[in-house]
Amino acid sequence: LVSTDGGQSFEPRPAPLDSLRTDTTVSYGASTLPAVPIMQEGGSPPQDLALGGGDSVWVAGSRSGLRRSVDQGQTWSRVVLPPDTSTRIEPSASYDFLVAPPLDDDRGFQNHQALSVLVDETGTVWAGTLAGLNRSTPDDVGPNGDRAWRLFRPDGTPNSLNGQIVFALAEQPRPDGRNPVWMATLRAQTNESVQRSGLTVTPDGGDTFRQPLIGEQVNDVAARQDRVYAAAESGLFVSGDQGTTWRSIEEVSLRDDDQVLPGGMTARAVEVTPSALWVGTTEGLLRLERADEARLLPDDPGERPPEWRLFRTRVPVNPDEPTEQVPDVETYAYPNPFIPSRDEVVRIAYEVPESQQVEVTIYDFGMNRVRTLRDQEPAGQQEMVWDGTDDSGLRLPTGTYLYTVEVGGSTARGKILVSN
Repeated sequence: LVSTDGGQSFEPRPAPLDSLRTDTTVSYGASTLPAVPIMQEGGSPPQDLALGGGDSVWVAGSRSGLRRSVDQGQTWSRVVLPPDTSTRIEPSASYDFLVAPPLDDDRGFQNHQALSVLVDETGTVWAGTLAGLNRSTPDDVGPNGDRAWRLFRPDGTPNSLNGQIVFALAEQPRPDGRNPVWMATLRAQTNESVQRSGLTVTPDGGDTFRQPLIGEQVNDVAARQDRVYAAAESGLFVSGDQGTTWRSIEEVSLRDDDQVLPGGMTARAVEVTPSALWVGTTEGLLRLERADEARLLPDDPGERPPEWRLFRTRVPVNPDEPTEQVPDVETYAYPNPFIPSRDEVVRIAYEVPESQQVEVTIYDFGMNRVRTLRDQEPAGQQEMVWDGTDDSGLRLPTGTYLYTVEVGGSTARGKILVSN
C-alpha cells in the first residue's frame, strides 16, 4: 500500500513478483543470468522498504529477493546480489550463476532471499539476507544503472557480523562524521561456531564492525542521535553510549490503570518518530512520549519509571451490527487456545454496565472450580487476565476449561482450551 496524502488514503501496489513467460533471465551488466521466476505471494511478502532518491523505492521481499521500483511501486525490477560463493560482483565482469532463493532441489542461494533494506545518508544501499549484509555505494553504480555489491559475512572475529541472518537495519543520525548503521542478526544453523545472535554496528560504512549486544535474539533496532533501541525476545534494550552498555526494559508501567501487561515483555519491533518511541510487543503496541525517553536511562536508580500507552485491537462484545467475524457474544477469551509457556496470560473480555465488582470463576471440564478472580471494574468493555494456574498457584494440565463472568446480576459463559 502507498499513501500520497499523509495517510488519509492508501492505494494498492502490485506485489513484486515475476512472470513465467518473461522473467526466466535477468540482465546484469554484460551478463544474461538464468533466473527462477517467483510467482507466488506466499513466502514473498515485503519484509522491509527503503526510499532512495527521487521516485526510487527498494523492497526486501524474502523469496522474491531485493527489488527496486523507479515509478512509486507500479513496476519492479529484480536486483542481482552476489551468490553465496562470492563476496563481490561487478557489472563489468561476466557471470553465469542462477538468480534464485534456496530451492527444494538444492539450487539457489541464501543471499538471494532478502529480509531487510536501507538507503543511508550517503546514498549507499544496504541489503540484509539469509547469507549476510550486502553493500552498494553510489560509486558502485555502473553506466546502465547496475550496481556492484560487496557481501559481508561473519568470520568469527570481533570485526565482522556476529550472525549471518540480517533481518533488521537502522541508520543512526549523528552530529559528526558518518552515520552508523545498526543491524539485528541471527545465528544460522550452519557455521554455528563462528556465529552468535545479537546486534552488529558499522560506524564507518562497512570499513569496521562492532558487536555490542551478543547472545540476545534481537528482532528489530531503531536509533536516535543519543540512544539506540533493540527489540528482543527478552524485552527492550536501550543504550546511551553507542552500545557499550545496555539497560534491559522487561517491565513497563502503563498510563491506563485498567490495562495489564504480563511480568515479562517480548518486543518484536521498535521505531522512533519525532514525537514518540513505539514498541511492538506480543501484547500490543506501546507508545512512550519522546520527552519521557530519557527516563529509560535514569541518573537516579530510584526514579519513577515513565508511563507508556498501550494500544490493542479490541473486538467488541455485543456489537451493534454483528458479523461472522465479530459475532454477538457476551464474553470471549484470547488467545484461545492458550499456551501458558508462550502466552503467559489469557484475557477474558466482557461488558460492565456500571462500575462494580466483577467475578470470574474458572472450572475444569468436570465443573470443579479451580480459580476465582475478582476486581473492581469501571463501566465499559473490560478484561481480566488468567495465567493458567489454580488458586494455589499450581499450573493446571492441558484440557478444556469453562468460565463464568458474574457482572450486573447476570452470568456470561465461555471456554478456554489450555495447551501446555
